[in-house]
Amino acid sequence: MIRFLGTRGTISVSGPDYSKYGGNTACLMIPVDDRKCIVIDGGTGIYNLNSMGNFDEYHIFLTHLHWDHICGLPLFRPFYTPDKHIFLYLEDKSTLTSKDFLKVLFNPPFFPIPRTMLKSNIRFNLIRGGQHFVFGDITVFAAEGNHPDGALMYKIKDGNTTTLFATDFEHGTERDDFLIEFGCGCDYLVFDTTYTPEDYEGKRDGTAKKGWGHSTYIKGAEFAEKSGIKNLVLYHHNPDYKDAELDAMFEAAKRVFPATICSYDGFEIK
Repeated sequence: MIRFLGTRGTISVSGPDYSKYGGNTACLMIPVDDRKCIVIDGGTGIYNLNSMGNFDEYHIFLTHLHWDHICGLPLFRPFYTPDKHIFLYLEDKSTLTSKDFLKVLFNPPFFPIPRTMLKSNIRFNLIRGGQHFVFGDITVFAAEGNHPDGALMYKIKDGNTTTLFATDFEHGTERDDFLIEFGCGCDYLVFDTTYTPEDYEGKRDGTAKKGWGHSTYIKGAEFAEKSGIKNLVLYHHNPDYKDAELDAMFEAAKRVFPATICSYDGFEIK
């Protein structure tokens, strides 16, 4: 089971116009058993995990380190709880150390609690595309995507269900072919559909979005079809898009690829 705790991209939003799909930024959780769970990204959605279960181990796989994917981590209570074990998986960058990462997140005056006050057991794993990690019946495969500063995709095999999580992926490079191959035969493609095709081309606000690291439902449908993926899940919703606009995009996407799902905070893949 994969539970979506945050489905928004860029920045969190709130208010009645966002109540249907939610406003928390990127975070998924996959329970392994009663004491261990896998987390993908640490956006504001991770705050909801504070009240879900009583796990001893949290394996947090980060796609990349842009703020909308890590800004919830300082308010994740297990960091401050003795006897909790937190394993952080980050893409291996030669200039990044575990000390640097924690100092950025837990650093007065930007956040009042310094990293020296963290009470949990924290372990860093610097990873690269091509590696995989096994947790009981669940295997997580990592692969490089296409995003400014880099981003990892994760393929999650849980029993008989396989999900490719490809957020913050921009189409239009040689990585397209790799994504199609990597996702071949998956049950779900959770894909970055930040923009409508018109918005991506600049027809919405006069600013083209090429090179910004995001994509559209048209490309998601194309990738799903070429990979033989059964279901397309729209994800990383644009904070400028209210419920009515996401409804319209969802309907347009279903006309292109009928087996399309529009994710929302609280959505589950079972």
